[in-house]
Amino acid sequence: MSEGDPDGPPPESEWRSDVARRWTAELRTTAYLPFSPGEVQETLAGLLDLVALSLDDPSRAAETGRVVGARLVEIRATGEESLSVSLKFLQDALLSDATKVDALLTVLTEIAAGYAAADRESTFAQQETLNKALLKAKLKTDRELKASEARFSEVFTSTPIGVAISDLEGRFVQVNPAFEQVLGYHADDLEPMTIDRLFHPEDAEYLSASYRELIEGASSKRISDRKRLVRANGEAAWCYLGVSVLQGADGGPSGVVTMVEDITELHLLQDRFQHQALHDALTGLPNRGFFQTRLEAALVNLPRDARLALYQLGLDGFELINDGLGYPVGDQLIRTVARRLESLVEDEEALVARFGGTEFALLVWEQADTPGVPVMTQLINEMLAEPVYVGGRGIAAFASVGVVQRRVGEADAANLLWSADIALRRAEAAGKRQWALFDPDLAPEEHEESQLAAIMPGGLEMGEFDVVYRPQVCLPDHDLCALECEFRWDTGDFGVIEHGECVRLAERSGVTLSMRDWMLQSAWQHLAEWHADGHQVRLSVSLSPNQGCDPDLAALVHKVLDESELDPSWLRLCMPIAAISENEEARENLRYLHSRGVRTALHDFTGSPGELRLLREMPVDSVRLSPEIVRLVHESDTPDVPEVQALRALIPLMNGVSLCVDHVESQRQVALWQDIGCAVVAGPHLGGPMLSFDVPDHLAGA
Repeated sequence: MSEGDPDGPPPESEWRSDVARRWTAELRTTAYLPFSPGEVQETLAGLLDLVALSLDDPSRAAETGRVVGARLVEIRATGEESLSVSLKFLQDALLSDATKVDALLTVLTEIAAGYAAADRESTFAQQETLNKALLKAKLKTDRELKASEARFSEVFTSTPIGVAISDLEGRFVQVNPAFEQVLGYHADDLEPMTIDRLFHPEDAEYLSASYRELIEGASSKRISDRKRLVRANGEAAWCYLGVSVLQGADGGPSGVVTMVEDITELHLLQDRFQHQALHDALTGLPNRGFFQTRLEAALVNLPRDARLALYQLGLDGFELINDGLGYPVGDQLIRTVARRLESLVEDEEALVARFGGTEFALLVWEQADTPGVPVMTQLINEMLAEPVYVGGRGIAAFASVGVVQRRVGEADAANLLWSADIALRRAEAAGKRQWALFDPDLAPEEHEESQLAAIMPGGLEMGEFDVVYRPQVCLPDHDLCALECEFRWDTGDFGVIEHGECVRLAERSGVTLSMRDWMLQSAWQHLAEWHADGHQVRLSVSLSPNQGCDPDLAALVHKVLDESELDPSWLRLCMPIAAISENEEARENLRYLHSRGVRTALHDFTGSPGELRLLREMPVDSVRLSPEIVRLVHESDTPDVPEVQALRALIPLMNGVSLCVDHVESQRQVALWQDIGCAVVAGPHLGGPMLSFDVPDHLAGA
C-alpha cells in the first residue's frame, strides 16, 4: 500500500518509532535503566533496524544477536524478565512474514546467546572490580591500622602522662615509660602486681570501690579525681587520675586504662598558698579569718551546753620595743609570745591565733579543771613577763586582755569576736596589764559608740559637723578675751554629740587630723568675717596629742593663715603638755608657730617640776590647768585647803606664764580662781557653746 493510504499499514518510520517506544516502556518495567526514556528509545530503535536487516541476510544472524544482546546488557536491561520481554516483543513485532520465521527464530536464538555471554562478562567484570575494590580497601585499612598502631605506640611511649593498661582483676598488661617514671617502678616490677597495690592506704578503700563500680557499670564511664598513689620508695605521690574501661568485641569490659599525672608539686604549692592565706606569716598561727571559721565550726560541732571563753590580747607598749630596739627584735618577741601562748593552753581544748599587729586571741573550751578567767589572765601575763634575751638584753611583754564567756547554744561567732574586742578596749582604757570581762549591760552603749566611730568619717564628709565657740573671760575685769572653738556633731539618730566625745570618737575612727584641719579652716574664716564686721576677738584652738604631734601641723597653720589678711597673733593654739614633754616633733611645731606670730599655750598643766621647767624652755604665754586639779579645787569647802594653797604657791614659779581654768560653774568659783591668781576662766557659768551665726550678737553685747 502506498504512503498516505488511510487503509494501508503505517509508514516505516512511524512503525519503527512506535515499536521502539513500546519496547522501551516494557523494559522499564523489568529493570532500572540508568538512562532517559529518549536515550533508551533511540538505542532500541537502532537494534530494531539491525534485527530487521538480519532477517533478509541470515549470514548476519549470529553477529546481530551478539550485538543486540550485548547492547541490552550495556543499557542495564538485565532484570530477571528483561531478556524474555525483549525476545517476545521482537517476535510479536517482526513475525508478519511467514517466510522469515526460521530466520527470526535464528536471530532471537543468537540474541539470547549474545545476551547471556555479555551478561556473564559484565558480571565477571563487576566481580573483578569489586574484588579489586575490596583488596584496595583491605590494603588501605591495613596501612591505616599500622599507622594508627604506630601513632598509638608513639603517643603511648612519648606522652608525659603515665598510662597503665590492666585486666579486669587489676593485673598490669602494659605500662608506658611515663608511668614507670612517675611511680619509680620498672615494668618488670609491676608485672606480678595488681594496681590496688599502688593505692595510698588512706585512699585505697575509695579507689578500690571506684574501680569496681566502673567495671561493673554501676558508675559513670570514667573516673577523674585527685588521689594519692605510693611510689616504689614508699613516698606518697599526689596524682590526677583518669580511669576508663576498655570495651571488648562483645561490647563488655575487657580491661581498664589508668592515666596518671604527677601533681605533687602543684598540690604542695596549693597547700602552701592555702596555709599562707589562713595563717599569720610571722608566727604561723591562724589569722583572724581562719580563727573565725574555726570558731563557727566549734559552735556547730560542740555540745550546746559546752562553755567557751574567748580571750583577746593586746600587747602594751610594744612600740617602745620596735622604736628602741628595732623591728627584728620586735618580730622575735612576737614569735616568742605566739609559742608561749600555745604552750600555755597545750593541755586544753584551745585554739591560738594572731589577729595582726600586737593582738592575739585564745579560744578555750572550758572543762572542769580549766583555770578561771582571773587565773588565766594572770597566767598569761606571768608567762609573757618572763624575759626574752636578745643580744644579752632581757626584754619582756605584757598584755591587756578582754574576755567573753558564752555557752555554745547561746553564742554567735561575730558577736563573740565583737564582745571580746569591746572588752579589750575597756581593759586598755583602764591602763596597762589590765583585764576586763565583757559586760552585757554596757553592750548597747558600747555598740552605739562603735557605730558612731564607724560613721564619723561619713558624717564629716556630709557636713554633719559644726564649729561652736565658748567664751573665755579675763580676770579681774571679766572682759571677753577669746572664743575657743570646739566640735559639735548632729548625728540625727544618735542626737547631738559635744566636743569631748567627738575628739574621743575621732581617735577611734581615725579622722582626728581631718577634723582638726576642717575646724581650723572654718574657724579662721569665721574670725575673718567677725573682724570685718568690727568685732575684735581672739580665737583659741585646743589640740589633742595626735593633732599636736602631727608633722604637717605647721604647714597646715601656715596655709590657713595665708588665706586671709588677719594678723596671726589673733590665733592661739593650745597644745597638750604631755605631747610637748615627750615628742620633739610637737616642740618643733610649737616653736615654728610662735615664730610665725601665732600665740601658743599648753593645756592639762599639773604643775610638776618637769612641766615648770618646760615653761622656761618653750615660747608659751599661758597654760590651762588640768581638769582633775580643777575638780579638786571645786570640791573644796574653803580657800584654805592644801590644794588651793599649793596653787597660790605655784603661780610665782610659772615664769610669768598666765594660768587659765575651764569648767567654772558658779560665781563663787570665779571669785575663788580670781583670788588664787588665775588670769582667764571659762565654763558654763561664763557662757555655753555658740554656733557661728550666733557669735556676732554675743560679741555686740559683750
